[in-house]
Amino acid sequence: MGKISHTFILAALLLYFCNGFISFAYGHSLVFGPEIFSSESGKSQQVVKHFSVHDINQKYFVSVQGGSDSEKGVSRATININGKIVFSPGEIGKPFKMLTKPVKLQMQNDISVEMTGESGSPIIVTIMSLKAQRVTAKISPLGGRVNLEEYALVTFPAKAFDVTQVVRMSINASPATQDIFEANATGPRLPYEIRINTGYKAPATTVAISVKYPDAFFSSDYQMHICARMYDNPDTPDVHDRFCLIDSGVGHSGVIFTSLPKEVFSSHYGKNGTYEAIITAVLIQ
Repeated sequence: MGKISHTFILAALLLYFCNGFISFAYGHSLVFGPEIFSSESGKSQQVVKHFSVHDINQKYFVSVQGGSDSEKGVSRATININGKIVFSPGEIGKPFKMLTKPVKLQMQNDISVEMTGESGSPIIVTIMSLKAQRVTAKISPLGGRVNLEEYALVTFPAKAFDVTQVVRMSINASPATQDIFEANATGPRLPYEIRINTGYKAPATTVAISVKYPDAFFSSDYQMHICARMYDNPDTPDVHDRFCLIDSGVGHSGVIFTSLPKEVFSSHYGKNGTYEAIITAVLIQ
């Protein structure tokens, strides 16, 4: 899993440090998954799961993406929610594509996934609401952290900023970001990205981050890493604007952690020239 011991020590020390924390989070957008579904080669398999939502008036969408062997395709797969077909066999199977559709949910819901893919390639299914997910914190020169519950915790060490800085973290599922990811995809990812905006100043140091993932997203057949969108990568100076893997460690209770280099914060990503990092978690087989 890469250089876990060095990353673990750094992240563990930084994650205990907190200063000037102010939180404003709104709801929890994940209602199902991300969950991996697969079948033995040539054998039909149907799995039925149950899930509930608290607010049926919310707008929800379901996303499906291929596993790391998706270049072989999924010959047949059908997804039904509450007895209605959402994705037919002809819609699923494009390599590393994320398909999304709006869906109407009830308080109690059933999802049925039937696969008969000859290649045995898995798919990952997620259902989310479109409710805003964001948090804001003031980070002083002494350091501090931003915590978006159920998603990510970012810790800025001392001297990351020379003045108190307002930092915002949010959850998005941007089609444009997905297109960039697919351009050099190395495997399926969480169907959303974490955005960390530091205003008109990038941090002057590396930043510790821990990302939570649902248990259903993890499989022993995969390695999991944090992946960051980078406009200027010092390791590949002639390649711009792509997602790059960062050595990561997987801890207990569904958490993956690493140290983000300051280069992941780019003024090309934030609004009006503000600095922003775009992070997700990816599975590699």
